[in-house]
Amino acid sequence: MATPETYDQDKAYQELHARFMRMDVPPCTQCGSHNTASVQVGVIGLTIRLAATCRKFKLIGNGPKPGNWFCNSCQQFFDIHAKANQGVAP
Repeated sequence: MATPETYDQDKAYQELHARFMRMDVPPCTQCGSHNTASVQVGVIGLTIRLAATCRKFKLIGNGPKPGNWFCNSCQQFFDIHAKANQGVAP
């Protein structure tokens, strides 16, 4: 029989999984693949489970992120830098 704690963890997992699967992810800046993931830091049971089942979630151990995004195709970390609008008309 599931305990209330187990039920809460399963519900939290399902909500996070759905959120990441709906996430719009940018294409890789290295190879152009759309098979990319958001990089998250830390290791706890819920995130380990999420990393094992969601292709849009990349988990790394504690420490600075090597990039905000990860390409599942070429295995490279990358960032997206917005270009500042300098007020110049196109």
